[in-house]
Amino acid sequence: MSAARLPCYYISHGGPNILIEEEDKTHQWFKRWGKSIIEKIKPKAIAVISAHWETTNIIKVTNFSDKTPIIYDFYGFPQILYQQTYDCKGSPEVAKKIVGLLTQAGFEAELDDKRGFDHGCWIPMKIAIPEPGDLPIVQISLTRKASYEYHIKVGHAMASLRDEGVLIVGSGTMVHNLKETFSRYNKEMNTFEDYLASYVEPFDRDIEEFCTKFTGKERDQKLIGLISHPLLRQAHPTDDHLVPLHIAVGAAGDEQGTKLHTQYMAALSTSAIGFGAN
Repeated sequence: MSAARLPCYYISHGGPNILIEEEDKTHQWFKRWGKSIIEKIKPKAIAVISAHWETTNIIKVTNFSDKTPIIYDFYGFPQILYQQTYDCKGSPEVAKKIVGLLTQAGFEAELDDKRGFDHGCWIPMKIAIPEPGDLPIVQISLTRKASYEYHIKVGHAMASLRDEGVLIVGSGTMVHNLKETFSRYNKEMNTFEDYLASYVEPFDRDIEEFCTKFTGKERDQKLIGLISHPLLRQAHPTDDHLVPLHIAVGAAGDEQGTKLHTQYMAALSTSAIGFGAN
């Protein structure tokens, strides 16, 4: 058991190709973050909430004792990415604990021993912790079309895990408009045009302000209020990459938020925020 409350995080996992783009700024940040997790934070387990697993009504938690399978839930990327593996075990003990906390808080939750890690989980974790060894990782689903308040409350329900050595990680993308991003892709040059959508930096900075200048219930309300943000549907045509932040904020409670990383490209922001993190 961990002697002190662990931090929790919201990370932007980026595209699957980030795994092999070692010079990428976000890839390099993941490496530093992973070093900190292993050498300083030293969790007994990691719980990841990824944008790429949405269920209806029932929250699901991966339940594997041995190696957890991975899913290649992406298309059109370099073949080497479909040959990747990630040797990571799960933890039925932690999975059952999470289901119990969620059920106690009034949510419908159940164990899942069929679905493996999607790329919102295994890609960033493989960069950060390429050989997790005895450090188990479990993944928790989002609830499709549920409110921001709902996901904040999911975070509240899981907050006590931080006192038991479990590192909570929400994995999405701070600004995520793929349609506009790929409209700027130059196939001949195999790169994106030198372009930044006008809403990327303002929305990112508003999130930073809400997460770092407010705490507790006041911050919860700021994040719930994003539903009325004038740039919301430009920055997030759908909510899947945003609500992992709400879960992380809910789990953060009164812990101060710190902006740990920022990178902008086209209509994307791959920023990261830590709560209770040095």
